[in-house]
Formats: sequence, structure tokens, C-alpha cells
Amino acid sequence: MSKTLLILGASRQAEEGLRHLKGCGWFLVGCDIDEQAPGFKWCDDHIIASVYHEDQAVPAALEYHKNVRPLDGVMCLAVDCPHVVARIARELDLPGISVETADLAVDKIAMKDRFKAAGMATPVYREVDSLAELMRFYEERQKPLVIKPCDSRGSKGVSLNKDPADFGWAFDHAKASSPTGRVEAEEFLSGPQLSTETIVYEGTAYTIGISDRNYEFLETYAPYIIENGGDLPSFWSEGEIAQAKKVMGQAARALGVENGVLKGDLLLHGGTVYVVEVALRLSGGYFCTHEVPLNTGRSTIIPVAKIALGEPVSLGELEVTGLRPVYQRYIFPKPGRIVDMSGIDVARDLPGVDFVDVWAEVGDEVISPVNAGGSVGVIITSGATKELAWQSMDAAQKAIEIQTV
Repeated sequence: MSKTLLILGASRQAEEGLRHLKGCGWFLVGCDIDEQAPGFKWCDDHIIASVYHEDQAVPAALEYHKNVRPLDGVMCLAVDCPHVVARIARELDLPGISVETADLAVDKIAMKDRFKAAGMATPVYREVDSLAELMRFYEERQKPLVIKPCDSRGSKGVSLNKDPADFGWAFDHAKASSPTGRVEAEEFLSGPQLSTETIVYEGTAYTIGISDRNYEFLETYAPYIIENGGDLPSFWSEGEIAQAKKVMGQAARALGVENGVLKGDLLLHGGTVYVVEVALRLSGGYFCTHEVPLNTGRSTIIPVAKIALGEPVSLGELEVTGLRPVYQRYIFPKPGRIVDMSGIDVARDLPGVDFVDVWAEVGDEVISPVNAGGSVGVIITSGATKELAWQSMDAAQKAIEIQTV
């Protein structure tokens, strides 16, 4: 009987990854709170439960293991729930990171305390339990502050604030997005940023995915920090990339990851690579499912699945020999009610366009984005050169028209 792999997350962002896994011959069990999750069509069976709530996902997984089919491995895909994955693995004695390590990844203060203890460069930070403490931190640093929840996901509740008059709002905004009501403030450091995807296998870190993060809308949507896709390969120098890879190896050791995956947010400031934070999961936003395979010819999803199942991973799966230029951009229409959409199929058929997905419909209300969930679609292109890849992106963006009133 083939091995059974439980995958937490079956959203549209997980679809392509589930399709890849389906071709590996494992019995796939998807878990999602959405009974109509689109990724279920690539699964052999499914569980309905919230992957973000251990009191739902863990009992559901244990019941499935006991009464339906034994599970041989568990992972998450396009969702940020390593703490739930780790608890399922612990209860069923499956391969995986420890619960202690997983909990570090969902507590930004505990995570950065580990980085600091390991001598790694990270922006100066502090947990603040009141507006008064936040003001004291600002008075000490006299720099713009990123104010964020200590334990939320992605960019929810995050804002960049230069004026102390906005700190009260920013503190409340972050606190409201924290499941435990905890807030972190950290210095904003200028400089280009990277998104990275690193597989750790038998104690060695292999950073396979590296993308320049695009923040062209930093001022447009201020104080919210809205990322607009990314560019691969990075424009960072070979020495800077080598430093980034070293930092990700240090992060893995600091958090106690011997076998697993790290999604990294890195920053280059004053010639030094800073680790802003990491997540112990595959990247969302179509990064692991589309961008990394297009860019490197390698899948990070399949090696992570093998690690979750306790299967060997070959070095050939972890080494990158060539990099194809790739661009990703999100679609942000003007706020309002969508009255017409056109050009989507035209964009899909353009040369060099690898993927177009639009999840909005006519009649939907579009608001000005306050986090990464504010887009209505995505475009991914590639080409033999960056110029060709960008020409395809430019043509696709111009082809798609979304009218709002």
C-alpha cells in the first residue's frame, strides 16, 4: 500500500502543489475548513477541519489515522501552521520538527530572541504591552517603526509608521490581529529584501528559492506594507547571495531544524544581511508552487513531502544549476465595485505568460489593500532573459482590465 500523506491546506494556492504531489504515487489526504476547497480534486481523500486551530485539526487527524487509514506523514501547503503540523506529527510519532521548534516559528519575539542569542543580525525589536512602552521604544531609537502582531500570519496587522501621532492606531491595529493580543515593534531598516525558500536535510541548509521582493506600492498604500510579487533571479551580488544562504543556515540551527523547510524574509542594509523573520513552512503566494519551479527547474514541495514521510532526498533534488528569469505581480484594481473584467484569457495566451489567476468576480467590492490579501489576481511570466520575461508581464498587465465604480 502506498504511503499516506496528510496535507494541511487545499486552497487555490495549494492546487498546483497538490497536483505535483499527486504524481508521486502517494495517497493524499487534504485537510481544509472549506468543504469545497479546490485542492481536494487532487486528493484521494479529505478531512474538513480548520488547519489553524489545533483543537480541530489534531483530533480530526488522529481520528482519521485510527479509523480510516494510517497516516505516514504530515505537512502544510500554502498555509502557515507549522505548530499544528508538529503536534500531529508528535501525537502519531511521524517525522517532523519538534513542537518547541514549531512554536518558535509562530512567536516572533521568541524567534528573534533565538536569532539574537546566535549572534545573527536582526532589526532591533521589542515586545510592547502598551502605547506608553511603544513611545519609549521610539524615543530610544528615533527611527520609523514596523508595528506588528507577535503571532499572526503574513502581513495581517502590520504597518510602517514614521509619525508618533500614528502609534496609537498602529498599536491597536496590530493587537487586534494577534490571537494573544501581543504587539511587537521593530526598527525599519531601508534596503532591498529577499524572499527565500530553504530545505534543511540532515542538518545542511539548501536555499533553492531566492526572489527580490517588490515594494513599489510602499508609499501608495502606506502605512500598510503591501508587497507586489517578486523578481527572480535576484539582482543581489554573488557575495550577498552567499551571505543570505549562510544566514538561512544559521536560522535553521538557531531554531533547531535538522530536517524541514524555512521560508525566509531577509534584508540587505549597510552591506549586512539581516533576518527579519522566518516561517517553518513552504512559501505561499504561488512562490513554491510556480515561481521556484519555473526559476530553478526544481520542486521544493516534493523534497519537503519526502522529509515528512521519512523518505530519502537526493542531492540532485536540492542543487540548482540554472536560473530562468521569472516575474510575479499581483492585480490591484481601483477600490470600488467591479462592473466589468476583460482580457484575462487574452493574457493567459500571451507568449511567456505561465500563469494568470483572478479570484474576483463582477459585483465584488474591492477595497484599498491593508495586507497581502488585498489583491484580486496574480500574473507570473518567464523568459530566456529578464527583458523578455518583463515584456510578457507588461503585455499581460495591459491586457487585463478590471473596471470599478
